[in-house]
Amino acid sequence: MRFTSAGRLAAVASAALLLLGGAVTSAQAAAPGPVVYSIDFSNPQEQDDNNLPEPYGRVWVQSPWGEETALWEHPDVGINTPTLPRYPDHGLYETRYADHPVIEVCAFVNEDDTGINIDDELAAGCVPVWGPGEYTIHGDDGSVTITLYEV
Repeated sequence: MRFTSAGRLAAVASAALLLLGGAVTSAQAAAPGPVVYSIDFSNPQEQDDNNLPEPYGRVWVQSPWGEETALWEHPDVGINTPTLPRYPDHGLYETRYADHPVIEVCAFVNEDDTGINIDDELAAGCVPVWGPGEYTIHGDDGSVTITLYEV
């Protein structure tokens, strides 16, 4: 049996679709669409006068091919990094639109410790997303929990 160019192209396309279908669950394939979420920052070692973290870094959702949609970002501004135990700080949740399927939620977040202490690492990595629920990403000194209400 000889394959024509069109036959080869169809075979390659079918194989690609099968591979992609195996990597994305039905819950994940629901995106593109709104991602409704909240984020909690935890640093048990925080010892300043309010015992609340001053997080900086980035939290995002990611597609199978690496496209990202930011959920939260904040630069390190040293002594002026705001205290933020939860995002959003006003309201129950935030909404972003992801124009791609979501397979992972990622967080690389540190916590500002000005003075003689080095900054703490709250989260460093990604976890698979299986649909709505809580996803906790740990770091050496704490954690970040992203609650997905709709994805």
